[in-house]
Amino acid sequence: VNTKKLPGGITKLSDSIHKLGLMFGIWVEPEMISRRSILFNEHPDWAIIIPDREPSVGRNQFILDLTRKDVRDYLVRTMSEVFRLSCADYVKWDMNRHSTALGAKAYDYILGLYDVQRRIFGPRPGILLENCASGGNRFDLGMLCFSPQIWASDDTDAIERIAIQKGYSYLYPLSTMGAHVSASPHGQTLRRTPLETRFTIAAYGCLGYELDLSQLSGVEKKEVKKQVEYYKEHRNTFQYGKFYRFDEEEDYE
Repeated sequence: VNTKKLPGGITKLSDSIHKLGLMFGIWVEPEMISRRSILFNEHPDWAIIIPDREPSVGRNQFILDLTRKDVRDYLVRTMSEVFRLSCADYVKWDMNRHSTALGAKAYDYILGLYDVQRRIFGPRPGILLENCASGGNRFDLGMLCFSPQIWASDDTDAIERIAIQKGYSYLYPLSTMGAHVSASPHGQTLRRTPLETRFTIAAYGCLGYELDLSQLSGVEKKEVKKQVEYYKEHRNTFQYGKFYRFDEEEDYE
């Protein structure tokens, strides 16, 4: 823990959050390793490195080799301690890069990932785990054995989410699909979309809000409050009711 940034460590931060009557969530990406890190200096052989192949590096990071038991043991030990110290209620487990560097190790790597999450979260059923990976490329039934929901895509533009979420709905229950209301104009598409529209699209999934509440007007804050109340009232229908699709091709632009 960087105590310069977090005086008192994660425990003090978590305690402060819990005293406010809120639940504490933590965002982790433990499958990655930076070249400028103590861990890499001590265990360079733990990284998946394919000589003369650029995809070995992505976002200035290597992927840790989860096919190795010593690597899995390290992650289980380290992450378990983080979640213990933080008394975490929610964990977002991210992987923000493609995994082409895995090559022939891909199958064994995923089995290793399953082993890590089974050992960490099996004894901790009280933690809500949300899995995630670059555009949902690990949104699969295997990951759902360990987490009840998975983040569908970092693209939260409501109009683009119509197609994204509809596609997922053919394979997965809506109760497993993370869907959030984000800011307008959207950070990626720059599209301006009414708050009501953003809520309507995000409501058929696990609803969340990822925006700066201090930037909302008084009217928007009241609207968000009503939206949350409405979603809670009808949560069972949204997540577990019968879902019908209109399959005609539409031009959402």
